[in-house]
Amino acid sequence: MDYDQINYSELTQQYRSGVKWFFWIAGLTIITSLITFFGGGIRFLISLGVTQFMDAVAAVAAKDIGGAVQVVALVLDLIVTGVFVLFGYLAGKKMLWAYIVGMVVFLLDGLLSLAMVDIVGVIAHAVVLFFLFRGFKAGQSLISLEKLMAEQAAAAATAQQPAAY
Repeated sequence: MDYDQINYSELTQQYRSGVKWFFWIAGLTIITSLITFFGGGIRFLISLGVTQFMDAVAAVAAKDIGGAVQVVALVLDLIVTGVFVLFGYLAGKKMLWAYIVGMVVFLLDGLLSLAMVDIVGVIAHAVVLFFLFRGFKAGQSLISLEKLMAEQAAAAATAQQPAAY
């Protein structure tokens, strides 16, 4: 096994690890939303602040206008988490633009946590952003390595072809 294959394997693993964070964010966020919906008082550190904010507003509004507002908030939570699943899916297909957009949206969500003075949430966002960024950088390197390997394979194939007379 040569260096390119070893590096390719490491980069692929690091990239996939970064992509999985989008699914963790979505999954833990929807679990936190369901816990809130059913009256629980716990949350996961790696949850979106925007959904927690919507759930809190819905819980307060439900006292005045009824529980239907909480159902609407849960539907909105599902949409938001679905967007993160989409980021993960597209990033898994090596669409780095989706990776970037997902990181920016998650950064903005972290700023919402900062505005709500949720220091633990801000720290959790920073840690996850570190791993997302690390995976993104691995993706950039992986795509560059794939291009280089394809160019080398094309050059080797061209060199092996007999000259036409």
